[in-house]
Amino acid sequence: TNAICIILVRTMRNRLNLGMPQSTASAANIANNNGSSSQQDATTASFNGRSNHKDTLQIQRDFFAILSLCLAGVVIFSQMGFHTAVDNTSIPAGSGSGSRLATSEGDCALFFGKYNGEQYYSPESGSVGKPKCLLESKWMKVSQHSVKFPGTDGVIDDWLWVDYHDRINVLVEMETQPGDERQFFVFQQTKYALEGRQSLAIIGGIIEPGESAEAAARREVDEEMDGIQCTDFHFLGRYRTDVNRGVGWLNSFLASGCKKNPKHGKHQFLEDEVGAADTEKQTMKTISLSRIQRATLDGEFIEAQWTATVALALMH
Repeated sequence: TNAICIILVRTMRNRLNLGMPQSTASAANIANNNGSSSQQDATTASFNGRSNHKDTLQIQRDFFAILSLCLAGVVIFSQMGFHTAVDNTSIPAGSGSGSRLATSEGDCALFFGKYNGEQYYSPESGSVGKPKCLLESKWMKVSQHSVKFPGTDGVIDDWLWVDYHDRINVLVEMETQPGDERQFFVFQQTKYALEGRQSLAIIGGIIEPGESAEAAARREVDEEMDGIQCTDFHFLGRYRTDVNRGVGWLNSFLASGCKKNPKHGKHQFLEDEVGAADTEKQTMKTISLSRIQRATLDGEFIEAQWTATVALALMH
């Protein structure tokens, strides 16, 4: 489409350039330069000038008409290409909650990498038809779902959904002597979405494909608190991040009996690990039970998931 438009526009532009000099005045001047003084020659020159001027106006109209059609064609074909890419998603394999959908680079309108996490499709909750993939990366997949809630007649066909890797959060409790106040390891750090503010934070990370939630929790503690080892991991529950848009599930843990092991070797990261190590600056600190209770109430854990996990752990 672009190539055809360029050829047509250039051709019309050349015709327009050739037609422009043929004005009434230039035609009359040609007649005078030839030495003709007859009224007939002057009349003929004037007529030819008007005729050429009409031709020039017609060429101009044709030029802008073709240019407009080309621009409209580019827009239409671009939209057709977008919808074709969106419509090429595969039918869900299975109909249960969390069924995987086959996908490839050609399935999505925008493709930044292969997403290997769980993908949501639940007829029990109202999923109908096949989701249309809009964006895919190794971190997430954004799709357009069609939803028909049980007991209703209408179908909502523009329900945007975000599949995101399930995650873990871990509050790490130090090993203390009987009678001593409980102590915890936390971070002081910032994150991209925190508007430049500092926040108290706890261990967090992605559950890698094929990994259990507890295995991910143990690995993340090992990665982020190099040298800290914990005896027990208490599972506090699995919670949907957003009940309307998905964004994966949060698995909360309290790790207890944790202490520094000076003989602990340097952590070895998984091959092709999706959740790379944090690049933001973070400082690990210890915090008492009374201090962490006050920090939770005062909103010093700015992220909702951190706050929820800390509150659950303190009630454990």
